[in-house]
Amino acid sequence: MSINSEQANHKHGVLKGIPGAVINDIPAFATVAQNYYEKKCQKFAGPSPEKQALRLKNILKRYCLPSLGKILMSELETSDVVRALKPIWEEKPAVAERARATIFNVCKMAQALGVYQEGLNPAGWSDNLEHFLPRHSEILQSEYAPSIDYRELPRFFRVSQNLDWNSARALEVMVLTAARPAEVRTACWREFDLNKRLWKIPAWKIKCPRNGGDHVIPLSDRVIEILKSLPRGKSEAIFPGLRGNEFMVQSALRNAIKGVHETDLKNGGPGFLDSETGRAATAVGMRRAFRTFATEEAGASEYLVKIALSQLDAATANQSPIMVQAISKRRLLMDKFAKYVCKRPANPS
Repeated sequence: MSINSEQANHKHGVLKGIPGAVINDIPAFATVAQNYYEKKCQKFAGPSPEKQALRLKNILKRYCLPSLGKILMSELETSDVVRALKPIWEEKPAVAERARATIFNVCKMAQALGVYQEGLNPAGWSDNLEHFLPRHSEILQSEYAPSIDYRELPRFFRVSQNLDWNSARALEVMVLTAARPAEVRTACWREFDLNKRLWKIPAWKIKCPRNGGDHVIPLSDRVIEILKSLPRGKSEAIFPGLRGNEFMVQSALRNAIKGVHETDLKNGGPGFLDSETGRAATAVGMRRAFRTFATEEAGASEYLVKIALSQLDAATANQSPIMVQAISKRRLLMDKFAKYVCKRPANPS
């Protein structure tokens, strides 16, 4: 069965809108994507090849070309793919996975054309995108991510600080900065200014980037102390992974929380469980502890808390990029939170 209109359309550049290009014999993503689309259309079979072709066209036009189309294939990086997928990754998981697979196949075609001689496919999942995007199975389970009561955080930190684990240090940084787990696991030294006590998370790593702007987090004394205590190796990663992985794996922070819980139980404590579900806290859920502290203990406005958690919707955030950061107010909030979390008992046993 022919694919009729779709077959006719692709001959006239159905993926127009972001023009393809070839510079110094290196094609742009849109050029290779057009080539990939045409070859796929010739292979579609079954009862509805037209629908298959239309679905591929829509994936390319809506989710791939707008941000990737003009990028030369030799310059396409993982960060570009993350930037393209992040807006739909959690809201449209099935569509996002199709988009990822499509980008992967376009890159694979470029490799076959000789653009990539070797190296990682920027749309590959293992030891690549898995560091920057949560697994869809985890997203489905995080509607109510278990946390712990913020009043348990001082005791939690007393236990964690006695654990000589790299993942425990990463966990402390995550809690004290209210950053997302992926942002901590993939943190790089170049993102930090220890003199100014700031962490600038690149826009492409942020779930809801503000007008292309980065998310800046003021750092407390304890975070600075942790960072200065960490070894600086050849890797840019602050928390490098094991067995040659560039970054810490997704399960590391969750396992660190579990380790703190089990250590407290061994020491005769009650452990750390979510009071509503009775389940162990998750890395994502720990951000809820910060939110509760900020609103109930520190009296911070909802607007300021959303800024701290990088949760402002795009329309609000883009109104005033400078005001959105609110560094001075947030520094006071983060310092107050760190002092609370790291406080010692008045009468230690």
